Amino acid sequence: MIVRVRSKDGNFRFELQPTDDAVKLIQQVLDTMPSADPESLTFSNQPRGGEFKADTLKGSTLSELGIGHGHLLFAAYTEAAAAAAASSSAPDAAPSSSATSSTAPTHAQAAATSSSGQPSSSAASRPKKPWETAKEHSVDTYWEAQEGKITRKKDSQFCRHGPMGMCDYCMPLEPYDSKYQTENNIKHLSFHAYLRKQDIATNKPAQSFIPPLEEVDYTVKKPCPSATHPSWPAGICTKCQPSAITLQRQPYRMVDHVEFAHPDLIENILAFWRSTATQRFGFLLGRYEAYPDVPMGIKAVVEAIHEPPQEGELDGLTLGVPWEEQPRIEKLAKMCGLEFVGMIYSDLSPADPTHKDSSLAGKVMCKRHKDSFFLSGIETIFAAQLQLGNPNPSRFSSSGRFNSKFVTCILSGTDEGAIDVSAYQISEQGMGMVQADMIEASVNPNIIRVKPSEGERYVPEVFYRYTNEYKIDVKESAKPTFPVEYLIVNATHGFPNAPNPTFLSSAFPIENRPGLHDQDLTVALTSIGKIVCQKELFPIGDGVESTKGKSRADDDQVREKLVGIVSDWHLLAFLDTSGFLDQDDMAALCKLATAHDSGAALDALLLRPGWQTLMALARELAPQSGSSGNNTAAPAKDPFTYDGGMDSDDDVGFDDANEDFYDDGEGDDDDDVQISHVRRASARNEAADTDAATAAAIAAASAEDAPAGVKVCSHCTYHNESSASDCEICGLPL
Repeated sequence: MIVRVRSKDGNFRFELQPTDDAVKLIQQVLDTMPSADPESLTFSNQPRGGEFKADTLKGSTLSELGIGHGHLLFAAYTEAAAAAAASSSAPDAAPSSSATSSTAPTHAQAAATSSSGQPSSSAASRPKKPWETAKEHSVDTYWEAQEGKITRKKDSQFCRHGPMGMCDYCMPLEPYDSKYQTENNIKHLSFHAYLRKQDIATNKPAQSFIPPLEEVDYTVKKPCPSATHPSWPAGICTKCQPSAITLQRQPYRMVDHVEFAHPDLIENILAFWRSTATQRFGFLLGRYEAYPDVPMGIKAVVEAIHEPPQEGELDGLTLGVPWEEQPRIEKLAKMCGLEFVGMIYSDLSPADPTHKDSSLAGKVMCKRHKDSFFLSGIETIFAAQLQLGNPNPSRFSSSGRFNSKFVTCILSGTDEGAIDVSAYQISEQGMGMVQADMIEASVNPNIIRVKPSEGERYVPEVFYRYTNEYKIDVKESAKPTFPVEYLIVNATHGFPNAPNPTFLSSAFPIENRPGLHDQDLTVALTSIGKIVCQKELFPIGDGVESTKGKSRADDDQVREKLVGIVSDWHLLAFLDTSGFLDQDDMAALCKLATAHDSGAALDALLLRPGWQTLMALARELAPQSGSSGNNTAAPAKDPFTYDGGMDSDDDVGFDDANEDFYDDGEGDDDDDVQISHVRRASARNEAADTDAATAAAIAAASAEDAPAGVKVCSHCTYHNESSASDCEICGLPL
């Protein structure tokens, strides 16, 4: 078979057998590289990335490695002289650490490493570049490690090769392929498809790494790099002034899809508008994940919506960002594995404000459409400011950050009068213009005004392109105004087919809704008390058995219900301010709320002193036996008042809560207590409410089980002496 190898020395073909050891291939490849350091040789199945050391292949046959006839390998190495120079410049490096990395650095840290794979002395002494210290999102790291190509099946019409072959009609496509984008109606490239396109155009396998991305900057450079005149506004030149701006629609988007984990997230905002007729704003808490529907796509998964303090109005709202508790909320979200991924607000009005037209009942007005606006100028500027406050870290940008993944969602009406969500982002150019204080909103929501140069502000020439009615591309000045749509990038949205949200409940009152949803410690404790009642939960692994006669199965049900009720973002945010739980307590509670583990995670929380205090208060507010199960806790039972029931003795095993006798298999600890019969009744109904038929049945059953020579009362089942005519307990005739 023929194995092809491509290196910087050229393309080579080697005739080998599938059973040959990889050492034979390595030796033949080294023969074509007279100046190569043998220990630095690497192979890869692709031109850039995925390199593996040649030494790791020794001892395996070519067939075991998956190398067949016509296989193409990409080889890379470092010069022997360069390796010797690197080893002499780092005398402290161990001789065995001279194994190489690839000469095709695809990552920022590759520029700071020597051929030995260890940081060189010069790299260690110099300060790190901004892109070398950037800590990216996990989804970015994931896509950077993937090949990302679009696979295609064998074309039945044009492919004329076997199942193991490949041709131009079935070979994988690059994720930024324009033809595939057009055929599949993909309006914007994903960020990593765009990044791959820019990286390939910027970096070559034989050169050092150059960040392919650069943030836009429309501000005047101060001081001037030429140092020939005073800084602006005293002077300006071509070296310090920003270049002219030509606005164009952004070809990529940072987030391709917004997924709401559960429909209740949207319903909670709609419920507020239906109750008050005013608008509502909230921050989206979630995470970023891979979105397979788009090549190398990213989606923002929204798990919760936190509403900051605000004043809602009929046609808008007023709020301050950032607000006082924002650092606390960000820290709490981080404990839950979440972050701020965007914002959402409503813009709703009834289609018939007079409520007289029955055909428009339940419908809303369509305000945002192609003939009006999708995102107003003031909304665009506000969204750009929040995106600037939430930059996207990237080690492919010279500044260590690039654009933002922060999304803006709007809840508004459709053409049919229904309610739908729209998702947008502000383009890279829009963020740069807001940062340079170049634009402002106008009276027309579809138009943005360009500010004039004034004081410290310098505004360069701004143009935008469009196609006129004669299909001619026209370039026009954007001063004083231009359409806002040049700064907008839209994204899709949706809900999962099988919701699996992080938070299982949304029953607790939502924050900052005074008068409509009032958060109170009593409400929180009562909701927990309904689950645990008077029961004290113990960790499963501590060997403590139930002291009230409940079985372990009952304990498991209570534990699962407790996990379900505390898995509520709004409850977590409130309990964080209660003063009972410290940071360690909140960390354990957040882990339980997100992991839904009624075993080890709940045990860890039960051992926390703050949670034990909270549970003790919840049990005080829990419904007592005989209560109707409503929110009002029953008054505590006076232990010295006889209520007509049988006295309970924990040693015997009688449960005060449900008046039920149980046998724990361990016998009776109190020998002088003997019970011949125990009356069974519902935990919610006392003996006084028992009807005549039930009383007769009880009496008959008691008579059968009763010892000889006694009279069983048909009302209270008390065993009286045979000569008694009236019951000694209830006083009724026998």
